[in-house]
Amino acid sequence: MTIDPYAFAAGYYDLFRARPGSWPPVGFFADLAPVGGQALEIGPGTGRITLAVAERTAGVHCLERSATMRAVLLAKLVARPDLRDRITILDGAAPDFDLARKFDYVYFAGVLEHIPPQARPALFRTVAAHLAPGGVLAMDMVLDLPVADEREQRRSTAQVGECRYDLSVETRPRGPELATLRQVYRTYHQNRLVATETMERDHHYHRRAAVLRDLATAGLVAIGGSVQHAPADQSTPDNPGTLVAQLAPVSASGTASGSATLNPAASGAESQR
Repeated sequence: MTIDPYAFAAGYYDLFRARPGSWPPVGFFADLAPVGGQALEIGPGTGRITLAVAERTAGVHCLERSATMRAVLLAKLVARPDLRDRITILDGAAPDFDLARKFDYVYFAGVLEHIPPQARPALFRTVAAHLAPGGVLAMDMVLDLPVADEREQRRSTAQVGECRYDLSVETRPRGPELATLRQVYRTYHQNRLVATETMERDHHYHRRAAVLRDLATAGLVAIGGSVQHAPADQSTPDNPGTLVAQLAPVSASGTASGSATLNPAASGAESQR
């Protein structure tokens, strides 16, 4: 039996994330979605970006390993009957999947932290195999940051009725590209602590040079994102390490030429940032 790392946390996810300017950057991923195209989202979570992308595209296939996250996304679709025919939610995870079809747009937001660096080449190969000619890949969390070493501190708080919900985070380094992330959710009723729930998981780091190398090996070329235009060591809402890539054109000899151009949808998104 697989343990769902978000068994209880999915219920709190939007409480702390669905705010203007919060991470991941919904607008960045939604603006890249090709109008009328087909999209694949890896790790949609509760679907904040999924819904925005579905509003632009003909369809979105979602691969989500967490049964709880899938249930939250399904619940949201109850209130969005206009999008039900466009969103397909499947139990699956990177890097090993085969949907036997190709997509105009593949994206994953807040997902790289769950992928060990040694699995990244396989992920990019799988993505490339699912991209249609001219298809675009988008991601974030490509950051040259040192591995965090932080004691527990409160990051977010939200009030619902008489209850206050706090999210605290602690990070402990375990190597040059790995840390243990500990998230503590506390519920207070009339300022009295009534519940504490803790989730602990791995947090992986992905450096710009290594990511670009693995993209090239998979036949993908970086064509945009904040990593292309600013230092990769910034972790702010305006520069969360976003990166856009595209399948490299194939030359007459049958090999990737090493260059690509941004498609109209991606170009428009970049101009708005």
